[in-house]
Amino acid sequence: MPEQFMFHIRNAQPGDMVAILATIDMYPDLPTIGEVLGKAEEMGFTIRDRQRLEALMTARDLGFVEMERNVITPLGKTISELELRNSDLFCELVHYFHYALWDGKHPSAHCFSWTYRHLCDLLWQTRTSSLTNRRDIAAELESRARSAFGRMDIALSAKSVGGALLWLMELEPPVFDEVGDTFTRRYFCPSELFVLAVDHVYRTNGIEYGTNLLLGEDKQEAICQVCLLAPDGFDRVMDYALAQFDYLEKGMGGGWGSYLVLKHRPELEDFI
Repeated sequence: MPEQFMFHIRNAQPGDMVAILATIDMYPDLPTIGEVLGKAEEMGFTIRDRQRLEALMTARDLGFVEMERNVITPLGKTISELELRNSDLFCELVHYFHYALWDGKHPSAHCFSWTYRHLCDLLWQTRTSSLTNRRDIAAELESRARSAFGRMDIALSAKSVGGALLWLMELEPPVFDEVGDTFTRRYFCPSELFVLAVDHVYRTNGIEYGTNLLLGEDKQEAICQVCLLAPDGFDRVMDYALAQFDYLEKGMGGGWGSYLVLKHRPELEDFI
């Protein structure tokens, strides 16, 4: 399959990505993977995936590390700094970039994000879902992808599902039970993820910043899907986000019901 149509989600260990970003930030442009591993261990990190180091490849996919060099990007540096302040938020943000990166205007790029998004939406729509048979879930996603892209060469496996679960199981509050087999919508999420989800809805619907986002059922559902949030938790998280970010406002009137206004695109620096 052409390189641009890659639907597989890499199995990147979250702890490995933390280590890789910190190491490359401290020691930029190390020429080999072996040297990256060596410096990471000197810094006190333990790398679980020493053979493939898929965390580095995923960091490149997400735009945290340059594609051709072991150099952290400004986005990756901010993500790494946020991890030092709040490790739980780090995983929420990586989840968000996995979910939001695919863009229908450039459908052949970042297709792993399409897979991740549709897996999350599938879980959310079922409310409570067992993941004891990952092959069945992979087969469902593969079927949806082949239909959506008109390509019969798309192949997904249980390992692809596992790549998403590595991040989903790190979310806090959790969306999986302690065993890691059963998904349940959560009733709270960080306000940072909420405001990014609002931004995602603005961008995917072509809505200009500063324009009212009417909180109909469809828009609320779209925000909840990004956050893996139960609708009953929407108002509570929204209130926290409104209190934290002055560029997010809520209004009501004109016979249209309630709405949100996002004045400009959120920047990750806002979260530091």
